[in-house]
Amino acid sequence: MPAITAVVGRQPILDCERKLAGYELLYRPLPSSQRADDPASPHHFDGDQMTNEVIFSALGLGIERVTGGADMFCNADRGVLTGQLPISLPPKQTVIEIVESVTVDDEILAGCHALKAAGYRLAADDFTWFSGAEELLDLVDIVKIDLRVTPAFEVPALMDRCRPYEVQLLAEKVETAGELAACDALGFDLFQGYFLGRPTTISGPALGASRYAVMRLASAVLDDDVDYAVIEQILRPEPELSYQLVQLASIGRFGETRREVQSLRQALVWIGLNRLRGWIPALSLRPVGRATDTNLQAVLTRARTVELLADKLYHGKGDFAFTAGMFSALDLLLGVPRMKLPAMLEIPPRLHDAVFDRTTQIGELIGWVMDYELDRRFPPMDSGLDRFTIVDAAASAARWAMRHTQLIDTCVA
Repeated sequence: MPAITAVVGRQPILDCERKLAGYELLYRPLPSSQRADDPASPHHFDGDQMTNEVIFSALGLGIERVTGGADMFCNADRGVLTGQLPISLPPKQTVIEIVESVTVDDEILAGCHALKAAGYRLAADDFTWFSGAEELLDLVDIVKIDLRVTPAFEVPALMDRCRPYEVQLLAEKVETAGELAACDALGFDLFQGYFLGRPTTISGPALGASRYAVMRLASAVLDDDVDYAVIEQILRPEPELSYQLVQLASIGRFGETRREVQSLRQALVWIGLNRLRGWIPALSLRPVGRATDTNLQAVLTRARTVELLADKLYHGKGDFAFTAGMFSALDLLLGVPRMKLPAMLEIPPRLHDAVFDRTTQIGELIGWVMDYELDRRFPPMDSGLDRFTIVDAAASAARWAMRHTQLIDTCVA
């Protein structure tokens, strides 16, 4: 499972006081890719696929790192708006932009109602008046008027037609001081454009899932007799999918506070079957490759060793220990120094402490396992673990990890 680079663009959106109101998230191809808008490119994406990549890149890089807690504006084509491609960004922080190329019909309006019910805000992107616009304006919270699309002399009338719907008006593609002053005078609420801030790119390493895992996961969650234990077994050898699952479960549903997820099993239960099924179409659009690199077995061995020892020492904490042990080794897959890992992982505080703080119960256990991995140092005499126990656990874990990595590579070869 080689490390790949996640890339997402962002452009600031400012309010009347020139304070940051949010960022529009923008698709950016990987540096090695051809342009996404080149039809001849094997990396040619449609609007839904670009949105999907933006979402997964933002989650992979960490939403806090990408936005600093500010709102996210994310373009949405027909698939997202109708629910065929579910969106997994946190509702409280996300504005979904209905792109101008979408034909607003009954299906789109129904999808917009569903997104609103889920807690998302909506924006009409590059808005111009059309027959039936009133139905859309009844739903959206923000109207974006593109100064390059709508002639300056038509802007005041368009704003007047929108104001009865109590929407915020955003001036888009503000490129000069004169345009900004004119938009201020017209009473725009929000502003975006090169004069105020050009798009920047946030990038970093991300994990790649195996096609085998995605196919197995799809089969398991779409089965009429869904078994969460089976789904958990599919996820355990897949650090990327496990990490994303914990992120999604931590975000929670609209109106909920962030949750203290402590294990894969708990994350599965909290997400629920419907959201889990909605995750599959998004996963299937992502580029995936061979299952393993040379470090995956080491990651899985550590996770399983910590789990086996936790089951012996601390009854009922094996699931939590496995998840923490896996996340403690993600530096091996991402190819970054371990000291940089705490800032990169966006996981709940208790899990974060277990991964990185050796004064916590599971954190201390992870530390002992890492000491044994690095130079065969054994835990202290009062740890409750003798040498035979840790050697046996590590050997058993290595056999478990080898079986899973070999199975994955065999099935995707």
